[in-house]
Amino acid sequence: MKPLRLLTVCGAVLAAIPPWVAPGKPLPRARKEAAATADGCVWKVTGPAGAAYLAGSVHLLREKDHPLPETYDLAYADCAEVVFEVDMAEMTGPVGIAKMNRLGTFPKGQRLKDYLSEKTYARLLDYCSSRGLPVARMDRLRPGTMFLTISAIEATRLKADAELGLETVLYRRSVVDGKPSRGLETIEYQLGRFDELTGAELDSLIFETLDRIDELAETIDRILETWRRGDVEALDRLLNEQMGEQDRIRELLLLERNRNWVPEIEKAIAGKKGHVLFVVGAAHLVGKDSVIDLLKKKGYRIERVLSPAGGAVGRKAA
Repeated sequence: MKPLRLLTVCGAVLAAIPPWVAPGKPLPRARKEAAATADGCVWKVTGPAGAAYLAGSVHLLREKDHPLPETYDLAYADCAEVVFEVDMAEMTGPVGIAKMNRLGTFPKGQRLKDYLSEKTYARLLDYCSSRGLPVARMDRLRPGTMFLTISAIEATRLKADAELGLETVLYRRSVVDGKPSRGLETIEYQLGRFDELTGAELDSLIFETLDRIDELAETIDRILETWRRGDVEALDRLLNEQMGEQDRIRELLLLERNRNWVPEIEKAIAGKKGHVLFVVGAAHLVGKDSVIDLLKKKGYRIERVLSPAGGAVGRKAA
């Protein structure tokens, strides 16, 4: 799986540095026709005792990607609680921001240069120069945070923003509506995924990210268009191209987390307090060993939530 594709769909903290919410910024004006004919990536999972919704997110969206497909509104309207990958209240508050800054930077006396190969660090210096970035500040970032920062900077240049992302939109809505929300994981856990990688793996991740910078615009366009249409088979193919190159990264950032989430989703399905909407990266919900695949194998009924007007694709139940 190519790093830029992984970033775009894989984790709230992993996909947006920094993801701080600016409450005063208005969302784009709605285009109702576009929202009504796009399916997005939303499923209803039903068991003997109840049901829950799973909504696939692309964490970085652009103004032209709004309004969201209506399927997300339908699932949200039928839920009593929203569960994100990470508690959005913490992640967007001062404690969460301070925690991410602390976990993402080296202590005094350490610097990124000491952890990268000469080739990768030279490429990073060229990148900083081309973007007008302060080398001293970038040199304080840990390798995993550097990967996220580069990708987030480039996404911002393309006007893709976590502030416009699905999590932010639904979190704001839940606050206004008084619906409770929580997280499946902690900030520490998500950022800690990179600590499981070797120095060589992190070096390769940063180098490949810099090497593929020019592909990002096309990558974002393809992913967002496929996600919006709800073409889950095409999205699976797109996200999993060349996945064999980085099986260990895929295991740490995707598959391990998929397995961890299934018991929590099962608890929600069996709960008696109303439907729960889980909002997670779309990469977690498509393809082999996805959350959807794991739940289906456990005997749950899986149904796509489809737009009332009928989108272009995805008319099958699952």
